[in-house]
Amino acid sequence: MINEYEKLLAGLDDVDWASLSHAYWSAHDVPGHIRTLCGDDDEARKQAFNSLFNSIFHQGSRYSASPVAVPFLARIAVAGPAAAREKTMLLLTRLAVDWHDEYDVTTGINVAGWRAAAAEAGPEEFLPWYEEQLAGVTDTDERAQLQELRDWVAAGNSPDSRWSALQSYDAVLAELPGLLVLLDGDDRCLRTRIAYLLAWFPEFSATSLPRLLALAAHEKDPVTAATALLAAGLLGRWAVG
Repeated sequence: MINEYEKLLAGLDDVDWASLSHAYWSAHDVPGHIRTLCGDDDEARKQAFNSLFNSIFHQGSRYSASPVAVPFLARIAVAGPAAAREKTMLLLTRLAVDWHDEYDVTTGINVAGWRAAAAEAGPEEFLPWYEEQLAGVTDTDERAQLQELRDWVAAGNSPDSRWSALQSYDAVLAELPGLLVLLDGDDRCLRTRIAYLLAWFPEFSATSLPRLLALAAHEKDPVTAATALLAAGLLGRWAVG
C-alpha cells in the first residue's frame, strides 16, 4: 500500500464486512479489493475492479455491502491514484443508477416515483410474511433456511431490488458535495464522469445545475461540454416539471 493513500481508507477495517452481503453472500473480501485500488500494482487493481463490479454491482443488482463501500470509493475518486480514479467514478455511477443511461437518457430518472415504490418494499413490509411462513414450517432444513432469510430481513434488508438499489443511490447522493471538486480538476475524463453522474440526481439539481451550465459554457473539451449540457438538460426537465 502507498502510504499517501492510507487516509482515504480510514475506517475501512472498522466495518463488519462479513455481516454484509454481496452477490456471493459474505462481503468479507470487499475491503481487500478497495485497498488494492490504492496500491501500485496495475494488474491487481484491474482484478480488484472486476471483483467489485461482479460482487457489489452484480449484473445491476445492489446489496447491503454496496452503499457501505460508496464513501471509500468516493474518496478514491477524488484523491486516489490517477490510475484508479476514472474507473472508480464509473463504479460509483453504476452503484447509483444501474444501467439507466441505456434507457432513460432522454428523460432522466423519476426519483420520487422510485422512492414511493421502494417505500412499499422495505424490510418492515416483508418481515411479517417471513414470520408467518416460519410459524407453519415443520421441515428442519426449510425452517433453517427461512430463519436465515427472516433474520436477514430483520437486520434491515429487503429482497426487493428497488429498495436495495435505492440504498446505494442515496449513499452516492450523500457523497456528491465532495465529488463536485472534480468539476474544477485538470483531468477532462473526471470532469466528464462527474458531469455524467450528476445527471441522475434531480434532488441535487439546485446545486449541480448552475455548475453544469457553467461547465458547458466554458469547457474546451467537446465531449465534456456535451456531457455537461446533456446532464443540465436532464436535470432541468425535473427542475421545471
